Order: sequence, then C-alpha cells, then structure tokens
Amino acid sequence: MVDIPICEEKNDELKDQQLNLLKKTLSSVQDLIVVIDRDLKIVTSNWKNCESIPTNEKQGHPFCYSCLMKQSKPCETCQLLEVFATGTCRKFEIEDPLDNKTKLIELSPVFDDNSNVVMVVRHAKDISERKAVEKVLQMREKQHAAVAKLGQDGLAGVELETLIQESVKLVASTLDVEYCRIMKYEDSEPVMVAGVGWEEKSDNKPENKKNEIVCYTLYSHESAMVHEKNTNERFSGLSLLNDHGIISGMDVIIGNKDKPFGVMNVHTTQKRVFTNDDMHFVQSMANVIAEALGRKQAEEKLQKYTKELEDANYLKVLFTDVLTHDLLNPANIIRGFTEELTTIEEEENKKKLLNKIHKNNEKMIYMIESASKFIKLESINDIRFEKQDFVPILEKVIINTGHEMGKKYIKLYFNPTKNYPSLINPLIEEVFLNLLSNAIKYSPQEGKIVINILDIGDKWKIHIADMGPGISNEDKTMIFERFKQVDKGSIKGSGLGLAIVKRIVELHGGEVGVDNNTDGKGSIFWFTLKKAF
Repeated sequence: MVDIPICEEKNDELKDQQLNLLKKTLSSVQDLIVVIDRDLKIVTSNWKNCESIPTNEKQGHPFCYSCLMKQSKPCETCQLLEVFATGTCRKFEIEDPLDNKTKLIELSPVFDDNSNVVMVVRHAKDISERKAVEKVLQMREKQHAAVAKLGQDGLAGVELETLIQESVKLVASTLDVEYCRIMKYEDSEPVMVAGVGWEEKSDNKPENKKNEIVCYTLYSHESAMVHEKNTNERFSGLSLLNDHGIISGMDVIIGNKDKPFGVMNVHTTQKRVFTNDDMHFVQSMANVIAEALGRKQAEEKLQKYTKELEDANYLKVLFTDVLTHDLLNPANIIRGFTEELTTIEEEENKKKLLNKIHKNNEKMIYMIESASKFIKLESINDIRFEKQDFVPILEKVIINTGHEMGKKYIKLYFNPTKNYPSLINPLIEEVFLNLLSNAIKYSPQEGKIVINILDIGDKWKIHIADMGPGISNEDKTMIFERFKQVDKGSIKGSGLGLAIVKRIVELHGGEVGVDNNTDGKGSIFWFTLKKAF
C-alpha cells in the first residue's frame, strides 16, 4: 500500500512535487505502472516502458479504460471503482488487450491525510511465461495420469479391445484434440481399430488434390511431413482429412518399427505444433497397447503349446496302450508257445532255434515293459510319499534276484546296521531291482556285489558296486538318458532301464550317478533318498 499525504486544500504545488517523485520512482520499474484518479484518468505512469500503447494515446490524461483496455466506456465489472470505494487492494489476472499476454493486475489505493482514496496505483506484471510453465506442468500431469490409468487397466487384465478403445479416448481428452484413432493393415488395406471423432462410414471418394495437411511423427525427428495416403478403403486419406477441416496431426507406431501392429493418429482442426512431451505421451500410450498385444500373443502361443502338450500326452497314453495290449499280449502268446514247444521238441537243431526265438522274444517283452513304464513315469509330476525303512524293500529284491546270482555264483555283501527311515513311494523298488539286475548281468562268474548305505546329512546314499567291465568316462554322461546304451561285450540293453531309474529317483527329490569301483574293476552305481525325521 502506498501512502502519499495530500493536503485537503489540494496544494497544486505539493501535488506536483509528489507526482514528480512518483514518476522518477516508476521510471525504474520495468512493468507498466499507472496512477489513476477518481475520474478514471491516468495522472502519471512509466509510459516509456510500454511500447504497446501508441504515443498519441499517452498525451494528456487519458481514461484508463480507453488507453489500457481498448474500450469506449468503463468496464462493466470495474474493480478500480471497488478499490476507490473500499480502500482495499485487488489482485486479478487478465489477457492484456495491449499485447495479448497474461498479466497479473495489482490495484493499490493512495490515501490523503483524511484516509480518503484519492488515487489508485495499477501495476501490470507479465506472468505469461509462468502461466505457460504451469500449463505445461498441468499437461504433463494429465498425460502421466492417462498413461498410468491405461497401464493399470492393462495389468489388471482388461480385454484388449476395451483397452484399445479406452486409449484413443484418453489421448483425445488429454491432448484436447477432436480426433484420435488406431489404424492397422489387414490384407494390405488400412482399417480403423478404434477411433474418436471419426464417422463410422464415409462415402468420400479418393481425390488426387494438393493439400496442406501437416502431421508430425516421433520417428521423423519431429519434422513436418504429409502422412496420409489415398486408399480405396473407407478412410479415404487426405480427402477425408480435408473434409473434416484437419490441419494438424501426429502419428506414432504401435509395436516394433519393422513389423508394427499399426499406427496411432492424432488430428485437430487447430493450427498446432505438438511438443516433444505430447509426442512422447502418445508413444507411451501406444507402448501400453503394444505391451498388451504382446501379452495376448504370448497367451495365445501358450494356449497353443498347452493344446499341443495335451495332444502329445494323449498320443503318449495311446502309445502306452498299444504297447501294453496290442504288442505285449502277442509277445506273451509267443512266450507260451515257445516254452511249450521247447519241452516237447526232441530234435536239437529245432530246440536251438526255439531257444533263440524265446530269448529274443523275452528281450522284446522286456523292452515293451520298460518303454511302458518309462512313458507312465514321464507323465507323473506328483506322487505320494510315506515314511518307511527302505531296507526291507531292498532285501525283498535281493531274494527275488537270488536265483540269477546263484547261476553265476555271485557273492553279495550287504550288512545294514540300523533302520533307514526315508520318504519313499513303492516305485523305489524298481530302482533297486534295475540296478541290482544290471550288477548281476555285468558281473563275471564268481564275482561279487557290494551294497553300502552312507549317511550324508539329510539324505541316504545307496551304493551298488559290481566287478564288471566298468564304464568309460565319456559313456557315464549318457547312460541315464533314454535309448542311450553302452556296448558291454555280448550284452546290450534297451536304453530305458537307467532312464527309468533316473526318473524315479528325481521324483523322490534325489540324485543318481555312477563312479569307478575303487576296489578293483567295475562300477559303483549310486542314488540318494531323503531321510524321514
């Protein structure tokens, strides 16, 4: 508030001195400041700092409303009169007609000795730059909110079609433009997937005429370019844009630039150069759509893969049925006939042929049963385990293979010293049987087999050592793979036995392997089982 004493007698000389002092003070201020009396006339100002007012209008004491507001009579809501009436300051913003910039107007009363308002100081401060910054910040905030909303909806699993429709609405409302759409090519023709402001149908024919429609794209380094092309499709390119009065626009690509899903277009009838922030905002919205498209494509691939797995599993089950029924049954019939013929045949040459048939048939039966077991094990992901001592199961297997060991005069050493509680399934018997059968098969006459159980913390480690030919280091890496077999003289396997062992042990959460037998020639097959506490 400026308080300049003015005598009641209106001493002209004192008033002139005060105004001269005020003029000197105002001349140092860059903003336009004028002093207005009760007749709404400008009594002094820093005119020289304002080039927007013609020189002839600065002569004398012009009315404030004609000189400053370009009006022929006082403003309808004159806040200057309120300051004269109330003696209180006023602040407000206007679009200054002198230069079309946003100004902050401050009105401050000047009092005489009797506290009467005799003049008002009008200070016009240029705040256009500040308002422009505020506008940019507000726009950025709106853009960030729009991207966040679309992203949240995308993560929440909103349907892709709904998400695409929402994206064009958000872009149009956020940028305050009349038109926004997403275009993609189908069968070499552009098709609108979603749009705001566009008519659903257009009877416009493509026209070959010059135009001045300018679009901006993020991938052209913000350089202006004519973007649209005339097509035979319902969106007739430049012709359609002209018909809608569009003069500005921009485009961003949705997805990979080499193989994009489509393009998001923004158009307006206003002459407008879109900022980098505007273009990055639209690109961010397009990226959300591209991410949703990627997820949908991944889901479709996953569904296709799941279907293929289901089909493969069905074929696996069907193949198992073929093995166990259509192949195994005839093989068992052959077994019965060959055994019967061997007992009644007296001619030695025929007996030899029958024994060969029987031996090879037995091998085929073993292969069929092994393949069937393996296929069934492959489809198992979850089996039930019970707390149980595995030694009785191992001892049962030893008894069942005793006849085979006796034929080769093999000695077996196994002396358990305590209980070995484990979390196991009855499938574990197949592991003991397979490994012990292999040890018997590859052991020499009068050989020995040693079974040991080691305590390795939270697991038991079972060793089955034989005195056979042993396994080379390069073969150790493949013998547990299905249909991989190692040539051991005259004995060959189907390549499934050890693969079955590995699968069952892994289902129990254990490991399996083979080492050289340190106690002479041969191998040590081992596997681990979880303890039960």
